[in-house]
Amino acid sequence: MASAAEAPDWADEVHVPAGTWAVFDCTGPCDVATAEHYRRIFSEWLPSSGYELAGDVSLEVYPGGDFSSAGYRSEIWMPVARRSRG
Repeated sequence: MASAAEAPDWADEVHVPAGTWAVFDCTGPCDVATAEHYRRIFSEWLPSSGYELAGDVSLEVYPGGDFSSAGYRSEIWMPVARRSRG
């Protein structure tokens, strides 16, 4: 969970710098939808978007619900920057 509060002892704390993020909505059973979206991000979106990855940390957001449902919605957040021309 994103927060400015101190992480509890049981959690890993990762500091992520501010930046531009591409957010992808995933709909479908979590394991299938997430894998399919990553495949499409790297094979379709990144090559044609004018953006490139701008960091080592990607985020996946999984709200509560039935992870196996065809209607389950999650998100993939990827740090990006405009691709330099050259």
